[in-house]
Amino acid sequence: MKSLQMGIYDDLDTQTQPLLNIDIFLNNIIVFGDHMSGKTTFLKTLLVRMHQNVEKTDAEEIYIIDFGGNLGEYKKLPLVAACFDNSNEENIRRAFKTVENRFEQNIKQLKSEQFNDAYRDATGTKPQHITLIIDNINSFLADERYAPYQDDLIKFCRDGLSKGLSVVFTANDTSNGLGKFLSNFAQKLVFDVSTEVYIEVFGIKVNEPMKNPGRGVAVINGKPKEFQVFLPFENEKNEISEFISSCSDITCKVSKLQSFADELNFTNFSEYSKDGVTVDEAQAGEDKIVVGLDYYEHRPILVNLKEMRSIAIYGKKKFGKTNLLQLLIREIRRKHPDYTIVLVDDGRKQLETFHIKDNPNSVYKSKLEDLADYLESNGYAKVRASKAGAPAFEEKVTPPTVFVLQSKMLFQPASKGFITAFASLTAKAEERKCYFIYSDMKKIVNDDADTRANINNSISAAFLLDNIAEFVSNQGSKSVFGDMDAKELKFEYARCELGDGYFYDIESDELNKVKFLKV
Repeated sequence: MKSLQMGIYDDLDTQTQPLLNIDIFLNNIIVFGDHMSGKTTFLKTLLVRMHQNVEKTDAEEIYIIDFGGNLGEYKKLPLVAACFDNSNEENIRRAFKTVENRFEQNIKQLKSEQFNDAYRDATGTKPQHITLIIDNINSFLADERYAPYQDDLIKFCRDGLSKGLSVVFTANDTSNGLGKFLSNFAQKLVFDVSTEVYIEVFGIKVNEPMKNPGRGVAVINGKPKEFQVFLPFENEKNEISEFISSCSDITCKVSKLQSFADELNFTNFSEYSKDGVTVDEAQAGEDKIVVGLDYYEHRPILVNLKEMRSIAIYGKKKFGKTNLLQLLIREIRRKHPDYTIVLVDDGRKQLETFHIKDNPNSVYKSKLEDLADYLESNGYAKVRASKAGAPAFEEKVTPPTVFVLQSKMLFQPASKGFITAFASLTAKAEERKCYFIYSDMKKIVNDDADTRANINNSISAAFLLDNIAEFVSNQGSKSVFGDMDAKELKFEYARCELGDGYFYDIESDELNKVKFLKV
């Protein structure tokens, strides 16, 4: 990529206005300025120039953290792999993880070689170059959610250029600890700011520029000189779409990190899923149910009934448990209308809404005595001690049955008959085609350690609709997540937005953060 023509500057020594050229490969860039002084315009012009100057053999990826909220339209440019605002913490984490992975790949590929030497000497495919842009770095540094990334950011600024990673910041001033980054920025540009900021940035007093947007001061050839940055377009509103279309022939397109809308549903699923697959395509097969997309690769997350016969749902109140259960039950009924679904509720009757009264395969029980009658009379399992003179229990061939269990009374010490009955059904689950959904594990788990251990050991997959680090720290010892490290989880995953959660495939020991489908 050639040097980028970003504006003109006043050279009083020669009485000329030469072009202000910036080499993104050689310099980290930081741009200071007050509100409406020209910082975002500089970034827009930078993005346009990078696309205008990219060569066919270049490999470039641009990641934008847009805390200014003004670069959304530019995420459509083909070299922009991600453009995230501060509305979803997980997106920022994804961007940092991806940049770090790309950076580590460059380190391994280049070994002791410098990026610019490898780029210049490449006879075929050139090394990957990464540009990380943070608009409004002061807000980023002030947000405690992103404090864990500051060490990575310092590493990117200090070591990145030698391995093909350039960093671009815009800032209002040097507050929030920004000063510790400044020594890693050879290219500093300052628009309209206070006199103190000019001194803090340049270390010397400079003549302040005219109060025009896009007018600023930069040190060029060892001297502070006034410059004027170019506009990206004469009429941005009318020209940006046309410019994006004109970039369609750029060959080094990138794999974009998408951000989810507020809701993932059956209509927009293919828009966000990897390779554009639909829900029906993803869950082809009678025992597969799509529950959402994983946050990082946007792969469909599937529940396979044949492999996951016992499923637990944990989570906060009003955080999506009912929606998830509705999705599972609806899809089971659609794929297997012959399956019996037994809903076991408590006095609050929260599962009653899932019962279809005129459907003979829908069974709803809110009283334990009624449930015992049903299990025994239909030959599922013996629950109560035999009464004198009563006929002996006879196990019968039962239809494929999904037990949705929410009543915590089932697993209390006083209900040993149910504990034994469901243990026997679980042990023969494959043979008898029995499936179990513990629809609110937080209520079912009790203080009886043996009962809790038996239930946890029977579970093959679990959902959590909550912040996993907090959950594991507070309640993990009583759950299937008990062996996980809360500190590692806090570092690995951001807090959940409404509609987000986790899917833990216990058999394969695989944990995924999920955007769940909204029914």
